[in-house]
Amino acid sequence: MPEARQGGRPVEQETAWEKQWMPQHLSSLGNEPWDAVWDRLTDGFCRETVPAGTVFYQQGDPADEVLYLQSGQVRVECVHSDGKKRVLYLLFDGIVVGEDECIYGGVREFRAVAASECRIFRIPAEVFKRRVEASPALALKLFQVSARKSQVLSRVLVRDSFLSVQGRVIQFLLSLAERNGVQEEGIRLTIRLTHQEAADFLGISRVAVSQCFQTLAKAGLLLRKREHCYILPDRAALEAQLE
Repeated sequence: MPEARQGGRPVEQETAWEKQWMPQHLSSLGNEPWDAVWDRLTDGFCRETVPAGTVFYQQGDPADEVLYLQSGQVRVECVHSDGKKRVLYLLFDGIVVGEDECIYGGVREFRAVAASECRIFRIPAEVFKRRVEASPALALKLFQVSARKSQVLSRVLVRDSFLSVQGRVIQFLLSLAERNGVQEEGIRLTIRLTHQEAADFLGISRVAVSQCFQTLAKAGLLLRKREHCYILPDRAALEAQLE
């Protein structure tokens, strides 16, 4: 789960989201320690380091491998035939990428791109399926990942259905602050964010995003510290704009 931070450290130490789903008594499943489940998936494969901008797969590509993201951020997005792009979600450390199509078959529905430098393991689809079938603990962890992704997409659907354009921009900034925020004159976003990137996440025009950012800046709710780096000086006041 996302966490607030202070001085580069979490403000309140939170349990990792996947462990919040784990029954208190379940430190292991069968003979498999819970914290070593991903090791079972990646055993025998070499770790790669790839730069930001690396395209892992395109829409329509065969689903022939699963990626385990040890560190970094991966952007999963949909690109329309007219060139318009919509980012569905960001995937972070300790999660798999592209497993759905490998389980159910078919080609890639979306595109996956490294949003930062990433350390990954590539697991062939057939090996991935065999290891999941042989490991109840791995299957349970994958279920949690799938449920978490569904939860994120459900929130996006609700946000897009009921919030105004400005409300969607505010909710997007608040969600970034949860996972990528440190306490500094308010909450400083630790990732660089352009208006176009925000527009890609929200499915609205860059002009509309720019107008919302300007409105929030005039209200003192969004500060620009340096190029593409932002601070939310008063989170509570920003959240109040959603009410």
